[in-house]
Amino acid sequence: MTDLVEIGRFRRRADAEPLALVLAAVGVDYRLVGDGWGVSLLVAAPDVERARRELELYAHENVPAPKPRAEPSAAFHGLGAALFCCMILLFFHGADERRLLGIDWSAAGAAQAGLIRAGAWWRTVTALTLHADAVHLLGNLAAGIAFGLLATQLLGAGLAWLAILVGGALGNALDAFLSTPEHTAVGASTALFAALGILAGYWRRAGVVPWRGGVRRWAPLAAGVLLLVQLGTSGERTAVGAHVAGFGTGVTLGLLLAHHGSRIPRGPRAQAIYGAIACGLVVSAWLLALGHAG
Repeated sequence: MTDLVEIGRFRRRADAEPLALVLAAVGVDYRLVGDGWGVSLLVAAPDVERARRELELYAHENVPAPKPRAEPSAAFHGLGAALFCCMILLFFHGADERRLLGIDWSAAGAAQAGLIRAGAWWRTVTALTLHADAVHLLGNLAAGIAFGLLATQLLGAGLAWLAILVGGALGNALDAFLSTPEHTAVGASTALFAALGILAGYWRRAGVVPWRGGVRRWAPLAAGVLLLVQLGTSGERTAVGAHVAGFGTGVTLGLLLAHHGSRIPRGPRAQAIYGAIACGLVVSAWLLALGHAG
């Protein structure tokens, strides 16, 4: 080949070779010449126009697909729902502290074991909205946002909070049937440990962890148990039985949700319905509580 013309220059030989193969496929002779600054793709002067046309066609037919736009971080997906739940807890704490409407809210809604056994099921729900003091409330608000956001990543906001509410209520019910009739408890912590159980059970059943097989498959559940022991069994006023019961019911719900996950609607409309059901359950429970208190 004489009168060689450079039709492309590349930093690496590997970048030039695909184009050289294109030319070879259409019968255009070429040379790859390297120096200290890169690699040149050369063709004979009579073949310059044809070579460039073939490379343009190749480039047109092999336009790389546009990179998908980065999705916004999902870390705070569902924060609005979590803050709404916090507002509910703040409202009931304020109402209880000020005896709003002349009502003793704690007396009307606390999870008293004897009354729950006698049929006052609504107390398993209303007790989740009451707190002994501001410190108790603030601790549950912080943990609730954290666990709620994690559950939202797996289930969606509406389903996550409905599951947490149901898990907490079932935990209070189980605790009532395992305790003495005088046993009384308040606080959202039973629901929070239900949320922890949901996370542990869901991760364990769905296998959404980066390892598989052997003892490591039990790591999510073991982590949940460790957190339960660390956070839920210390302190003079800690309702250990309710925390353990909430965690247990949460694990069961998490396993069920993971097992049947493909059959459960997760779209925006379904999430809105789940959220409405959760709100309706709280409102209905309190209407029953106030009606029986009167």
